[in-house]
Amino acid sequence: MASKAVLLFAAAVVAAACALGTSEARLGKLGRLVITGVVPCNTGSLIDIATSPAFPNADVELRCAGKVVAGATTNTNGTFAMELDMTSALAAFIGGCTLVVDTPLIKCNADLTDVGSLVSHLQGPLTRLLGGIFHLFPAGFSFHSRRD
Repeated sequence: MASKAVLLFAAAVVAAACALGTSEARLGKLGRLVITGVVPCNTGSLIDIATSPAFPNADVELRCAGKVVAGATTNTNGTFAMELDMTSALAAFIGGCTLVVDTPLIKCNADLTDVGSLVSHLQGPLTRLLGGIFHLFPAGFSFHSRRD
């Protein structure tokens, strides 16, 4: 399902670039990709952010094909926002991306001593470009132990 969304997004951006006759240098002027969300302070699979405490001051990275392409730090409410131009976004989505939080959970809860990362795929309305901005958000964070 996620790969279909990635291909749909990439096709939409490429089609828009071709229709406008843009070069790679102008592709970024097509719009921006904004990713926002809340990072939970918890372990498990598909952690419910409504029932989990927020994770303040966590470093969130957008990793595509193993490379960090954007990052942000959560505020005191555990929310974050990051932005990419469409040139970076297209390259990012072709590589397959995930949001990753490597900040140890012990930083938000002393009882959570497991070593690992919080990881989430992205979701959002890839078929709509509103005001030049694609807005995506986490599909749901899951804890991945370093032992996995």
